[in-house]
Amino acid sequence: MGLPLARRFVLWVGLLMVVELVVWVLERFALAPLLAWVVRRELALRTSDGMIGILRWALALVWRRIVSGDTGGMGLLASSAAILLAALMAVLMLAPVILASLGFARQVEGIVGVELRERDNELRRAYERRNLMISDMAHDLRTPVMGIAGMAQALDEGLVDDPAEQKRLLGQMRVRTQRLSELVSLLFDYVKLESEGYALDRSTVDLPQLLLSEAATAYDDIEAAGMELSVHVDEQPVLLWADDTQLRRVVANLLANAVRHNGPGTTIELALGRRAGVADIIVGDTGSPIRQSPAELFAPFSKGDESRTGEGSGLGLSIVADIVALHGYSIDLHQPYGPYTKAFVVTCGLDDGQH
Repeated sequence: MGLPLARRFVLWVGLLMVVELVVWVLERFALAPLLAWVVRRELALRTSDGMIGILRWALALVWRRIVSGDTGGMGLLASSAAILLAALMAVLMLAPVILASLGFARQVEGIVGVELRERDNELRRAYERRNLMISDMAHDLRTPVMGIAGMAQALDEGLVDDPAEQKRLLGQMRVRTQRLSELVSLLFDYVKLESEGYALDRSTVDLPQLLLSEAATAYDDIEAAGMELSVHVDEQPVLLWADDTQLRRVVANLLANAVRHNGPGTTIELALGRRAGVADIIVGDTGSPIRQSPAELFAPFSKGDESRTGEGSGLGLSIVADIVALHGYSIDLHQPYGPYTKAFVVTCGLDDGQH
Protein backbone atom coordinates (compact mmCIF):
# COMPACT_ATOMS: atom_id res chain seq x y z
CA MET A 1 0.00 0.00 0.00
CA GLY A 2 3.02 2.34 0.15
CA LEU A 3 3.04 5.29 2.52
CA PRO A 4 0.10 5.73 4.92
CA LEU A 5 -2.43 8.37 3.90
CA ALA A 6 -1.56 10.69 6.80
CA ARG A 7 2.12 10.65 5.85
CA ARG A 8 1.26 11.38 2.23
CA PHE A 9 -0.80 14.36 3.39
CA VAL A 10 2.11 15.69 5.45
CA LEU A 11 4.45 15.33 2.47
CA TRP A 12 2.06 17.21 0.21
CA VAL A 13 1.65 20.00 2.78
CA GLY A 14 5.43 20.25 3.17
CA LEU A 15 5.91 20.43 -0.61
CA LEU A 16 3.19 23.06 -0.85
CA MET A 17 4.85 25.20 1.84
CA VAL A 18 8.20 25.04 0.02
CA VAL A 19 6.65 26.02 -3.32
CA GLU A 20 4.63 28.83 -1.71
CA LEU A 21 7.81 30.14 -0.06
CA VAL A 22 9.57 30.20 -3.45
CA VAL A 23 6.57 31.99 -5.01
CA TRP A 24 6.49 34.54 -2.19
CA VAL A 25 10.21 35.30 -2.63
CA LEU A 26 9.72 35.64 -6.41
CA GLU A 27 6.76 37.98 -6.02
CA ARG A 28 8.24 39.96 -3.14
CA PHE A 29 11.59 40.69 -4.74
CA ALA A 30 10.85 40.53 -8.49
CA LEU A 31 7.24 40.75 -9.61
CA ALA A 32 5.97 43.23 -7.01
CA PRO A 33 8.72 45.80 -7.68
CA LEU A 34 8.17 45.39 -11.43
CA LEU A 35 4.43 45.88 -11.05
CA ALA A 36 4.96 48.94 -8.85
CA TRP A 37 7.26 50.47 -11.48
CA VAL A 38 4.68 49.87 -14.23
CA VAL A 39 1.81 51.55 -12.40
CA ARG A 40 3.74 54.31 -10.60
CA ARG A 41 3.14 56.83 -13.38
CA GLU A 42 -0.63 56.23 -13.33
CA LEU A 43 -1.38 56.67 -9.65
CA ALA A 44 2.00 57.14 -8.02
CA LEU A 45 1.25 53.90 -6.19
CA ARG A 46 3.38 53.35 -3.13
CA THR A 47 5.16 50.04 -2.96
CA SER A 48 4.09 49.74 0.64
CA ASP A 49 0.49 49.35 -0.47
CA GLY A 50 1.24 45.71 -1.14
CA MET A 51 -0.62 43.17 -3.25
CA ILE A 52 -4.12 44.13 -2.09
CA GLY A 53 -3.59 47.78 -3.01
CA ILE A 54 -2.23 46.83 -6.42
CA LEU A 55 -5.19 44.56 -7.19
CA ARG A 56 -7.63 47.22 -5.98
CA TRP A 57 -6.00 49.80 -8.24
CA ALA A 58 -6.03 47.44 -11.24
CA LEU A 59 -9.75 46.73 -10.89
CA ALA A 60 -10.57 50.42 -10.49
CA LEU A 61 -8.50 51.30 -13.54
CA VAL A 62 -10.21 48.68 -15.69
CA TRP A 63 -13.60 49.98 -14.60
CA ARG A 64 -12.67 53.55 -15.47
CA ARG A 65 -11.42 52.49 -18.91
CA ILE A 66 -14.68 50.63 -19.59
CA VAL A 67 -16.86 53.56 -18.47
CA SER A 68 -14.84 56.22 -20.32
CA GLY A 69 -14.36 54.12 -23.44
CA ASP A 70 -10.68 55.10 -23.54
CA THR A 71 -8.74 52.20 -25.03
CA GLY A 72 -5.70 53.97 -26.36
CA GLY A 73 -2.47 55.55 -25.24
CA MET A 74 0.22 54.72 -22.82
CA GLY A 75 -2.29 54.50 -19.94
CA LEU A 76 -3.92 51.48 -21.50
CA LEU A 77 -0.56 49.86 -22.16
CA ALA A 78 0.51 50.53 -18.61
CA SER A 79 -2.77 49.27 -17.19
CA SER A 80 -2.68 46.19 -19.43
CA ALA A 81 0.85 45.33 -18.31
CA ALA A 82 -0.16 45.97 -14.70
CA ILE A 83 -3.21 43.75 -15.03
CA LEU A 84 -1.17 40.96 -16.61
CA LEU A 85 1.45 41.17 -13.90
CA ALA A 86 -1.22 41.24 -11.16
CA ALA A 87 -2.96 38.24 -12.74
CA LEU A 88 0.35 36.38 -12.97
CA MET A 89 1.04 37.01 -9.30
CA ALA A 90 -2.45 35.78 -8.36
CA VAL A 91 -1.99 32.64 -10.45
CA LEU A 92 1.39 31.96 -8.91
CA MET A 93 -0.14 32.25 -5.45
CA LEU A 94 -3.14 29.98 -6.14
CA ALA A 95 -1.66 27.43 -8.57
CA PRO A 96 0.43 25.48 -6.01
CA VAL A 97 -2.59 25.09 -3.71
CA ILE A 98 -4.79 23.90 -6.55
CA LEU A 99 -2.17 21.52 -7.96
CA ALA A 100 -1.33 20.11 -4.52
CA SER A 101 -5.03 19.56 -3.79
CA LEU A 102 -5.50 17.78 -7.13
CA GLY A 103 -2.37 15.66 -6.59
CA PHE A 104 -3.38 14.60 -3.10
CA ALA A 105 -6.94 13.89 -4.25
CA ARG A 106 -5.57 11.73 -7.05
CA GLN A 107 -3.48 9.73 -4.59
CA VAL A 108 -6.46 9.32 -2.25
CA GLU A 109 -8.52 8.14 -5.21
CA GLY A 110 -5.83 5.62 -6.10
CA ILE A 111 -5.59 4.30 -2.53
CA VAL A 112 -9.37 4.03 -2.21
CA GLY A 113 -9.50 2.24 -5.58
CA VAL A 114 -6.89 -0.30 -4.46
CA GLU A 115 -8.74 -0.90 -1.17
CA LEU A 116 -12.05 -1.34 -2.99
CA ARG A 117 -10.49 -3.86 -5.37
CA GLU A 118 -8.96 -5.73 -2.44
CA ARG A 119 -12.32 -5.74 -0.68
CA ASP A 120 -14.04 -7.05 -3.81
CA ASN A 121 -11.39 -9.76 -4.16
CA GLU A 122 -11.80 -10.70 -0.50
CA LEU A 123 -15.59 -10.88 -0.92
CA ARG A 124 -15.12 -13.06 -3.99
CA ARG A 125 -12.75 -15.35 -2.09
CA ALA A 126 -15.23 -15.44 0.82
CA TYR A 127 -18.04 -16.48 -1.53
CA GLU A 128 -15.80 -19.14 -3.03
CA ARG A 129 -14.88 -20.45 0.43
CA ARG A 130 -18.54 -20.40 1.46
CA ASN A 131 -19.62 -22.33 -1.64
CA LEU A 132 -16.80 -24.84 -1.11
CA MET A 133 -17.79 -25.24 2.55
CA ILE A 134 -21.43 -25.79 1.62
CA SER A 135 -20.38 -28.40 -0.95
CA ASP A 136 -18.14 -30.18 1.57
CA MET A 137 -20.84 -30.03 4.24
CA ALA A 138 -23.40 -31.52 1.86
CA HIS A 139 -20.99 -34.30 0.91
CA ASP A 140 -20.06 -35.15 4.50
CA LEU A 141 -23.71 -35.18 5.59
CA ARG A 142 -24.99 -37.02 2.54
CA THR A 143 -22.67 -40.02 2.91
CA PRO A 144 -23.97 -41.27 6.29
CA VAL A 145 -27.55 -40.29 5.45
CA MET A 146 -27.53 -42.33 2.22
CA GLY A 147 -25.97 -45.29 4.05
CA ILE A 148 -28.60 -45.19 6.78
CA ALA A 149 -31.39 -44.82 4.22
CA GLY A 150 -30.15 -47.81 2.19
CA MET A 151 -29.87 -50.10 5.22
CA ALA A 152 -33.24 -48.96 6.58
CA GLN A 153 -34.87 -49.66 3.21
CA ALA A 154 -33.34 -53.15 3.09
CA LEU A 155 -34.65 -53.94 6.57
CA ASP A 156 -38.05 -52.40 5.87
CA GLU A 157 -38.58 -54.37 2.66
CA GLY A 158 -37.54 -57.65 4.27
CA LEU A 159 -34.51 -58.10 2.02
CA VAL A 160 -32.42 -59.31 4.97
CA ASP A 161 -33.74 -62.43 6.72
CA ASP A 162 -30.65 -63.46 8.64
CA PRO A 163 -30.94 -62.15 12.25
CA ALA A 164 -27.16 -61.80 12.50
CA GLU A 165 -27.07 -59.68 9.33
CA GLN A 166 -30.00 -57.63 10.60
CA LYS A 167 -28.11 -56.99 13.82
CA ARG A 168 -25.01 -56.01 11.85
CA LEU A 169 -26.99 -53.54 9.73
CA LEU A 170 -28.60 -52.04 12.83
CA GLY A 171 -25.13 -51.66 14.33
CA GLN A 172 -23.93 -49.93 11.17
CA MET A 173 -26.96 -47.63 11.28
CA ARG A 174 -26.14 -46.75 14.88
CA VAL A 175 -22.50 -46.00 14.01
CA ARG A 176 -23.45 -43.82 11.05
CA THR A 177 -26.12 -42.05 13.06
CA GLN A 178 -23.50 -41.29 15.70
CA ARG A 179 -21.18 -40.06 12.96
CA LEU A 180 -23.95 -37.82 11.61
CA SER A 181 -24.56 -36.43 15.10
CA GLU A 182 -20.85 -35.67 15.46
CA LEU A 183 -20.83 -33.83 12.13
CA VAL A 184 -23.82 -31.72 13.11
CA SER A 185 -22.19 -30.91 16.46
CA LEU A 186 -18.96 -29.89 14.72
CA LEU A 187 -20.85 -27.68 12.30
CA PHE A 188 -22.71 -26.09 15.19
CA ASP A 189 -19.46 -25.43 17.05
CA TYR A 190 -17.82 -23.98 13.94
CA VAL A 191 -20.73 -21.63 13.15
CA LYS A 192 -20.97 -20.56 16.80
CA LEU A 193 -17.28 -19.72 17.02
CA GLU A 194 -17.39 -17.81 13.72
CA SER A 195 -20.48 -15.82 14.76
CA GLU A 196 -20.04 -12.12 15.47
CA GLY A 197 -20.41 -11.29 19.14
CA TYR A 198 -19.54 -14.75 20.46
CA ALA A 199 -17.70 -14.49 23.78
CA LEU A 200 -15.84 -17.03 25.87
CA ASP A 201 -17.11 -18.00 29.32
CA ARG A 202 -13.83 -17.57 31.19
CA SER A 203 -12.97 -18.74 34.67
CA THR A 204 -9.87 -19.94 36.51
CA VAL A 205 -8.92 -23.34 35.05
CA ASP A 206 -6.42 -25.80 36.53
CA LEU A 207 -4.73 -27.00 33.34
CA PRO A 208 -3.17 -30.27 34.66
CA GLN A 209 -6.54 -31.50 35.93
CA LEU A 210 -8.19 -30.60 32.62
CA LEU A 211 -5.54 -32.51 30.63
CA LEU A 212 -5.70 -35.58 32.85
CA SER A 213 -9.48 -35.63 32.58
CA GLU A 214 -9.38 -35.45 28.76
CA ALA A 215 -6.70 -38.15 28.64
CA ALA A 216 -8.93 -40.47 30.67
CA THR A 217 -11.87 -39.73 28.36
CA ALA A 218 -9.86 -40.45 25.19
CA TYR A 219 -8.07 -43.54 26.54
CA ASP A 220 -10.64 -46.13 25.41
CA ASP A 221 -10.85 -44.76 21.84
CA ILE A 222 -7.05 -44.67 21.56
CA GLU A 223 -6.72 -48.22 22.86
CA ALA A 224 -9.51 -49.46 20.56
CA ALA A 225 -7.62 -47.99 17.59
CA GLY A 226 -4.58 -50.08 18.50
CA MET A 227 -2.57 -47.10 19.67
CA GLU A 228 -0.81 -46.21 22.91
CA LEU A 229 -1.38 -43.05 24.96
CA SER A 230 1.59 -41.59 26.83
CA VAL A 231 0.74 -38.88 29.38
CA HIS A 232 3.36 -36.56 30.87
CA VAL A 233 1.45 -34.10 33.04
CA ASP A 234 2.70 -32.89 36.40
CA GLU A 235 -0.28 -32.46 38.75
CA GLN A 236 1.17 -29.29 40.29
CA PRO A 237 -1.48 -26.56 39.65
CA VAL A 238 -1.07 -24.43 36.53
CA LEU A 239 -3.84 -21.82 36.42
CA LEU A 240 -5.30 -20.28 33.27
CA TRP A 241 -8.02 -17.66 32.79
CA ALA A 242 -9.88 -19.58 30.10
CA ASP A 243 -13.15 -21.11 28.94
CA ASP A 244 -13.03 -24.60 30.46
CA THR A 245 -15.48 -26.14 27.99
CA GLN A 246 -13.81 -24.72 24.90
CA LEU A 247 -10.30 -25.53 26.11
CA ARG A 248 -11.39 -29.11 26.69
CA ARG A 249 -12.66 -29.14 23.11
CA VAL A 250 -9.18 -28.09 21.92
CA VAL A 251 -7.51 -31.02 23.70
CA ALA A 252 -10.21 -33.50 22.68
CA ASN A 253 -10.05 -32.46 19.01
CA LEU A 254 -6.26 -32.71 18.92
CA LEU A 255 -6.33 -36.20 20.45
CA ALA A 256 -9.15 -37.29 18.10
CA ASN A 257 -7.21 -35.89 15.15
CA ALA A 258 -4.17 -37.97 16.12
CA VAL A 259 -6.30 -41.12 16.36
CA ARG A 260 -8.12 -40.44 13.09
CA HIS A 261 -5.06 -39.76 10.94
CA ASN A 262 -2.62 -42.39 12.19
CA GLY A 263 -2.49 -46.14 12.02
CA PRO A 264 -2.33 -48.89 14.67
CA GLY A 265 0.89 -49.02 16.67
CA THR A 266 1.17 -45.23 16.87
CA THR A 267 2.13 -43.72 20.22
CA ILE A 268 0.24 -40.52 21.09
CA GLU A 269 1.65 -38.20 23.72
CA LEU A 270 -0.24 -35.67 25.82
CA ALA A 271 2.16 -33.49 27.78
CA LEU A 272 2.28 -30.22 29.67
CA GLY A 273 5.26 -27.90 29.53
CA ARG A 274 5.77 -24.73 31.51
CA ARG A 275 7.98 -21.75 30.69
CA ALA A 276 8.22 -18.18 31.95
CA GLY A 277 4.67 -16.84 31.97
CA VAL A 278 3.22 -19.50 29.65
CA ALA A 279 2.19 -23.15 29.57
CA ASP A 280 2.42 -25.48 26.56
CA ILE A 281 -0.20 -28.13 25.78
CA ILE A 282 1.59 -30.74 23.66
CA VAL A 283 -0.17 -33.40 21.60
CA GLY A 284 2.41 -35.41 19.63
CA ASP A 285 2.54 -38.77 17.91
CA THR A 286 4.87 -41.21 16.12
CA GLY A 287 2.72 -41.39 12.98
CA SER A 288 3.37 -40.07 9.50
CA PRO A 289 4.48 -36.43 9.07
CA ILE A 290 2.14 -33.78 7.68
CA ARG A 291 3.05 -32.19 4.36
CA GLN A 292 0.45 -29.44 4.47
CA SER A 293 1.25 -25.88 5.48
CA PRO A 294 -0.29 -24.63 8.76
CA ALA A 295 -2.56 -22.25 6.80
CA GLU A 296 -4.02 -25.18 4.85
CA LEU A 297 -4.09 -27.47 7.87
CA PHE A 298 -6.23 -25.14 10.00
CA ALA A 299 -8.56 -24.12 7.16
CA PRO A 300 -12.19 -25.30 7.41
CA PHE A 301 -12.88 -28.71 5.80
CA SER A 302 -9.19 -29.43 5.25
CA LYS A 303 -8.96 -33.22 5.02
CA GLY A 304 -5.18 -33.51 5.06
CA ASP A 305 -2.79 -34.88 2.46
CA GLU A 306 -2.37 -38.39 1.14
CA SER A 307 0.00 -39.30 3.96
CA ARG A 308 -2.85 -38.96 6.43
CA THR A 309 -5.36 -41.77 6.80
CA GLY A 310 -8.86 -41.98 8.22
CA GLU A 311 -12.08 -40.05 7.71
CA GLY A 312 -12.81 -36.67 9.13
CA SER A 313 -14.98 -33.62 8.61
CA GLY A 314 -12.01 -31.30 8.22
CA LEU A 315 -13.49 -29.04 10.91
CA GLY A 316 -11.69 -30.32 14.02
CA LEU A 317 -8.43 -28.41 13.57
CA SER A 318 -10.25 -25.32 12.28
CA ILE A 319 -12.32 -25.26 15.47
CA VAL A 320 -9.13 -25.71 17.51
CA ALA A 321 -7.52 -22.74 15.75
CA ASP A 322 -10.61 -20.55 16.33
CA ILE A 323 -10.79 -21.39 20.04
CA VAL A 324 -7.06 -20.79 20.51
CA ALA A 325 -7.30 -17.42 18.72
CA LEU A 326 -10.32 -16.35 20.80
CA HIS A 327 -8.30 -17.00 23.96
CA GLY A 328 -5.35 -15.01 22.62
CA TYR A 329 -3.19 -18.14 22.66
CA SER A 330 -1.15 -19.59 19.78
CA ILE A 331 -0.87 -23.01 18.17
CA ASP A 332 2.05 -24.36 16.14
CA LEU A 333 2.88 -27.59 14.36
CA HIS A 334 6.39 -28.92 15.06
CA GLN A 335 7.92 -31.63 12.88
CA PRO A 336 9.69 -33.45 14.43
CA TYR A 337 9.21 -32.82 18.14
CA GLY A 338 11.66 -34.66 20.40
CA PRO A 339 11.15 -38.40 19.87
CA TYR A 340 7.87 -37.79 18.03
CA THR A 341 7.26 -37.34 14.31
CA LYS A 342 5.09 -34.31 14.89
CA ALA A 343 3.34 -32.39 17.63
CA PHE A 344 0.74 -29.65 17.96
CA VAL A 345 1.81 -27.18 20.66
CA VAL A 346 -0.75 -24.78 22.13
CA THR A 347 0.95 -21.96 24.05
CA CYS A 348 -1.27 -20.46 26.78
CA GLY A 349 -0.71 -17.38 28.90
CA LEU A 350 -0.88 -18.13 32.63
CA ASP A 351 -3.48 -16.53 34.89
CA ASP A 352 -1.86 -13.51 36.55
CA GLY A 353 -4.99 -12.69 38.57
CA GLN A 354 -5.61 -9.42 36.69
CA HIS A 355 -8.93 -9.93 34.94
